[in-house]
Amino acid sequence: MPRFVRSLPPTAVIIAIGALVGVSFTLSKYVAIAGITPQVALFWQLLVASLVLITIAVATGKRPSLRRRYLFYYLGAGILGISGPALIGYTVLSHVSTGFYSALVTLSPLFTFAITALVEKRMLPAYRLIGILIGLVGISFATHSGFELSGVAPRWIAIALAGPLLLAMGNVFRSRAYPSDGNPMALAAGTLGLQLILIGLPVLASSHIAPGSMSGLGPIAALFGIGLITALSYVLTFEVQRRTDGVGFAQVGYFATLFGIGFGALAFGEPIRLTLIVALAVLFLGLALTNGHIRLAHFRRLPPKTQAEAPLKVTRFQSSAEENKDADHQ
Repeated sequence: MPRFVRSLPPTAVIIAIGALVGVSFTLSKYVAIAGITPQVALFWQLLVASLVLITIAVATGKRPSLRRRYLFYYLGAGILGISGPALIGYTVLSHVSTGFYSALVTLSPLFTFAITALVEKRMLPAYRLIGILIGLVGISFATHSGFELSGVAPRWIAIALAGPLLLAMGNVFRSRAYPSDGNPMALAAGTLGLQLILIGLPVLASSHIAPGSMSGLGPIAALFGIGLITALSYVLTFEVQRRTDGVGFAQVGYFATLFGIGFGALAFGEPIRLTLIVALAVLFLGLALTNGHIRLAHFRRLPPKTQAEAPLKVTRFQSSAEENKDADHQ
């Protein structure tokens, strides 16, 4: 991992990951509408990403560990954070817009909070529950008013919802199972390499994996680009995960949504309606409340004049232990 990346604050890395994910959604839709099957698309994505990362890992002496607990980590992180969401994305993006799928991904932080509460067997603070409810209102408004979904079968919307759910499960898994002595480059290489084996074996048994079977050079270039983005984004993912928890990392959903909608509008001419902007504003309000960037108790304590003059307070990332302390004091 370059020194300048390690010196960046987690927020800067999270914004970069969100931008990469937004580009990846756009390229994935291009691959999907080209008629390439999800399994074949994922195989080439993993092949490119794995070759890049394993080559770098070996050259830098950061080889993936093959100890049992590492293999378990590679398996869980790969299925929940890579293969599952990617297969869902390739499947649904030929039926729904890039902007709509990007908006659904914003549910990942909300799901992450809820799953964290279940796993840690503790109740969420009231402000986070309110934020989750507001976020669900926002995404419902976006679904029914912000996008043209009249020709989309309900099953594709239901399948698309599984994407952010798997991403949220991956956030919690990586945070709780992260090896204390793990290296981000080695973890990313091991995770992608194992997924390549699991996905590649059944694909290799078929007769439809050669690039020549794809329609033109455009989809091949898109798959190559997705593979490079996957390699870079997952190295950054494990670097951020090393410094924060699943709740903090879940904020990638903010920026993946914004960049995904923007790139989708530029690449495919997908309209950005006023109702969508309103829905996203409601959604981000819910996320800000859930993540503690806006505290209802803070505004209740301030007189009206002070509220108007109070500067915006930006909170830093908190660990699960710190969140529990904050919840106890509220």
